Amino acid sequence: MGLKTVQPHRTPAQHRGHFRLFLRYCLGFVLAYLVLIASGLYLWASLTEQGEEQQIRTQLQGTHHLLHARYADTPQTDWPQLTRHLQMQFAYPLKVMSLAKAPHVLDVPSLQHLDQGGLVLSPDGHFSYQRLPGSADVLVLGDFSEPEQADLALYDSEHVDAAVMISIFIIAIAFPLYFLVYRLWRDVYALGHMALAIQQGELAVAAPAVSTHLVRPLREALSSMATQLHGAMEGQRILSQAVAHETRTPLARMRFALAMMQIADDDPEGAALLNGLKTDVARLEQLASAGVTYAQFGRSRHVTTHRLDVWRLFEALEQRFPAVGDSAARLSFQPSHRCTLIANRDALMLALGNLIGNARRHAVSQVVVSLHAAGSGVVIAVDDDGPGVAPADRERIFQPYVQLQRHPDGFGLGLALVHIIATKHGGSADVCDSVLGGARFRVLLPHA
Repeated sequence: MGLKTVQPHRTPAQHRGHFRLFLRYCLGFVLAYLVLIASGLYLWASLTEQGEEQQIRTQLQGTHHLLHARYADTPQTDWPQLTRHLQMQFAYPLKVMSLAKAPHVLDVPSLQHLDQGGLVLSPDGHFSYQRLPGSADVLVLGDFSEPEQADLALYDSEHVDAAVMISIFIIAIAFPLYFLVYRLWRDVYALGHMALAIQQGELAVAAPAVSTHLVRPLREALSSMATQLHGAMEGQRILSQAVAHETRTPLARMRFALAMMQIADDDPEGAALLNGLKTDVARLEQLASAGVTYAQFGRSRHVTTHRLDVWRLFEALEQRFPAVGDSAARLSFQPSHRCTLIANRDALMLALGNLIGNARRHAVSQVVVSLHAAGSGVVIAVDDDGPGVAPADRERIFQPYVQLQRHPDGFGLGLALVHIIATKHGGSADVCDSVLGGARFRVLLPHA
């Protein structure tokens, strides 16, 4: 049996799946990254704030010293004209204000330092103040944060700087993360299709190639599991089919030998024994035939299907199960509407025949076969008014060779065949409580 590699077909919704995953991871990464960067910058600014202020003061001392020398060489009456002349040569504002206005912009310690002739910076560091020697005036430089608008290029804007920096951070995170998430999503999605194929019984499926080391252990585990399951299931099917086939020949010989045996008329005990042996041989032949049928359906991956009219299927079942007397449970068919299915007629007849036979064995007075719409499919239900099935046994009852009650006409393969046939058609089979008081066995099949 050849191996085939899973090639998952990606729908638009599945393409959007990895993009949503990328957005979720990317937004979380970006937010965490920005929070960490902002926290680090804030901490660094807090630690270096005093050093920056001292650095600015040192840089401005030389400027103030030269300006003081110009004002000292100029008569005080010409200071306004000198201020205007110097203003044209500086890229930031320069002015002279009265010492009496200083308390409006500086605190008490700064005022004391200013009165002693020291250089003082405003709390935000945008202005510098120093008293002109021999006067009651203060030389003010700044605002340093607002250079002349005419000389300000677009890329020198503080807001543009921040926007560009944030964009670079986001792009630097998003691009590598997108390719990482896409590769991871692609590999996990391919492995998901492999697991789905194993679930559907395609145990010979080959593991897809994966490119991320993160999911390679999962690929190896799935591949090993599929190989072991395939070997175990193949061995079981070959054994069951071989046993069923090999028992047919000796059973035929036994039946022929029993037919040739002559029992005397005055030996009723021998006649009863012979009839019992014939019954046992017939049951063994039925078991072998059921085993072969179960192995064939279990081994086949798919069944050949065609369009099938459910009403005609019900008519064929009604002819197959005619009334057998007043003591037998009454069988009735109640299709709610006419519909068609894409199914294998023989397989579906076998499954429904097993359900009807099982229901008639356990029913008290009636068995009802009905058809109902259910979302994207239809449900064929078989109800009886028998004792029902306990909730604890409702899954186990579909396993092969499981019988809740021993019956001379059953082998425990009928409901197992129903389950396999429903699965091969892309549907399912289950059992629940019936409105008649007994059990309702349901076969869910997709619409045509």
